[in-house]
Amino acid sequence: MTRTETTEPIPADAPWWGELTRSHRWILLAAMLGWLFDAMDQRIFVVARTPALRALLPGLEADLPSYAGWATGLFIAGWATGGLLFGLLGDRYGRVRTMTWTIILYSVFTALSGLARSWPEFAAYRFLCGMGIGGEYAAGVALVAEAMPARARAFALGAVQASSSIGAIIGSGLSLLVGPQGTAIGVAGWRILFFFGALPSLMVIPIRLRVPEPDRWLRARDRAREEAAEGAPARPELRLGDLRAIFRDPVLRRRTLVGMTLGMVGQIGLWSIGLFTPELVRGGMLTERRLATPAPAFADPPARDLDALARQRAGTPEEAAALATSWKREDDRLVGWGTMLQDVGSFLGAPLCTFVAVRFGRRKSFALAYAMAMASVWLVFGTLSKGADVYWMLPLLGFCTCGIFGVIIVYLPELYPTRLRTTGTGFCYNIARYITATGPLVLGKLTLLFTGLGYATPIRPAALCLSFIYVLGLLLVPFAPETRGQPLPE
Repeated sequence: MTRTETTEPIPADAPWWGELTRSHRWILLAAMLGWLFDAMDQRIFVVARTPALRALLPGLEADLPSYAGWATGLFIAGWATGGLLFGLLGDRYGRVRTMTWTIILYSVFTALSGLARSWPEFAAYRFLCGMGIGGEYAAGVALVAEAMPARARAFALGAVQASSSIGAIIGSGLSLLVGPQGTAIGVAGWRILFFFGALPSLMVIPIRLRVPEPDRWLRARDRAREEAAEGAPARPELRLGDLRAIFRDPVLRRRTLVGMTLGMVGQIGLWSIGLFTPELVRGGMLTERRLATPAPAFADPPARDLDALARQRAGTPEEAAALATSWKREDDRLVGWGTMLQDVGSFLGAPLCTFVAVRFGRRKSFALAYAMAMASVWLVFGTLSKGADVYWMLPLLGFCTCGIFGVIIVYLPELYPTRLRTTGTGFCYNIARYITATGPLVLGKLTLLFTGLGYATPIRPAALCLSFIYVLGLLLVPFAPETRGQPLPE
């Protein structure tokens, strides 16, 4: 009996989780927690990004959209780099060992982000944190895909993806507890939020003690070792973690290009549009307050931030400070609840697309996800105009923009053989991120452009322009190999 299999017969009508042994459950738990804490870090970054940059770059309020784009782009580029590097290491040295390294990496540098004293330091920490998150994804997905029984594989991977929404909900909840624009015990709220990033490091010891390497990888490693022991040159078909192999074979090359592009579309939509809802909400509330309380005749409209608006509206500096603090607290509450509800929506949207992928095929699931995402972006970024909209529009946005990840997490491991699974998955998901990293930069530039054109909330038209990336995904779907009902490649 192998470490991830059981000799007991499983009834055909048993639920998929009924096939899981204790070893399976430990593997699934470790992968779910790893991706949960990844998503918690991402959400903390999203809600704390602008307050952190405002503190690190005083006097540059007009340039904050551009710097936010750069910070996000570098974070994503680190994610891509880590996915490639640790994808290779995962195939060569094991999924569990690699996942341990990556959890330590992103835990340390998330916490250090809260100690940053300058913009370059903050950007460097975000890049290194991203490396850990990208590597953990590739290792965790391959671990679950290889260890789970065939019937349970897609559902288990869907559960891993759903856990990311739980992590994001936790991140949003922490932002409600500790407002990123406020202070607690004399420390800026955004710094405290990043300190929570040290929590995932507590997972390392139980992972190393209780989570086994999957049998598929152990067999592939043993075949490669036997070949090396005989003194013969390693055959390409036995070589572990060979990046060239996914391009040498024409079938794998085509799958890689298609998988990379499908992932890129979803990532650009999420990171360049969907995760900029805090800026949308704060910008919308700023505009609403401008219109609600007319500026005095001597004011210099329009105010670019809440502090300037409060100075225009209040009679004394003390009243202005109190008013700005009240507004910031209200905005933090709206952003916190809005992003939490957005994450609840994503928790439901991703499993829907996993179900469609299992029941009707991967292509139909991709097409549904892209169509839903584009429609939701046009609704939310086009019409959200008051605080109450947050409570129903953002859950809808999360449901629609995160559906794509419920199918991509199932699809990518099905494209590659065992010896190349983390390499191929890491390449598709993370080379796409180098392209994705340009998306927030483009959003920042478009936001500045529309600011110059006089738009009150310039992130709206900027996001609508970028949403046409989903059309590319819809055009590519017919060229994607259909893997429904096929065994995992050996």
